[in-house]
Amino acid sequence: MLDNIKLMRLLLDFVDDYASEHDNDDIQEFSVFLSNHVSGASARPLDSEPAKGDYVNYKKYRDVEFSTGLTTLFRFAKIYMKKAFADSSFNTLDEYGFLATLFKEKSLLKSELIQMHLLEISSGSEIIKRLVKSGLIYEYADEKDKRARRVALTEKGGQEILRAFNEMHMVSQIVIGNLTDDELNSALAIFRKLTYFHKHIHEEDKSFSLKEIHSRYLQQDPS
Repeated sequence: MLDNIKLMRLLLDFVDDYASEHDNDDIQEFSVFLSNHVSGASARPLDSEPAKGDYVNYKKYRDVEFSTGLTTLFRFAKIYMKKAFADSSFNTLDEYGFLATLFKEKSLLKSELIQMHLLEISSGSEIIKRLVKSGLIYEYADEKDKRARRVALTEKGGQEILRAFNEMHMVSQIVIGNLTDDELNSALAIFRKLTYFHKHIHEEDKSFSLKEIHSRYLQQDPS
């Protein structure tokens, strides 16, 4: 019992620290915060900017190599996804994502669906049009607001997404490649941390310029 009380006190101290730095009660974000502090992780100093005329040697700079590597991995994943979608009635990851979200949520306002996928209204609306034209989803008026439109899967859409789930599971396993369980868990922890970092920017400051975002979120502590 004494050990449990000690653990609870330690946990409450972390809750206080989290509350002083974050204005939310997101349990997943707190878990990332807790993991970082318990493991002794600290903020990473930014690499110095590439010297003028030295941009060809980008791999010397971890920041650039990381973002470039992430982009390369996504391109590899897109190749596998193209194979997964070869026999389906949709062609892109965004279309798959819309269908998968509607499979889980049953129905959503068009604007809700688009925002959940971090797309502009114009781009998201085009995707919805394609899915409606393909007979995979349908639109209807919202009961509370007749001006608003909701979308849901058709029977065909439900069948298509269920079939795609099996293919995408294989894609996921191929993308993970030869990572060990420990490496996968470490990668997931990093992805969660970065997701919450960028989610906050997207929700609060996405209208800021690149320089303003860089200054606000990556400003070095003068101390």
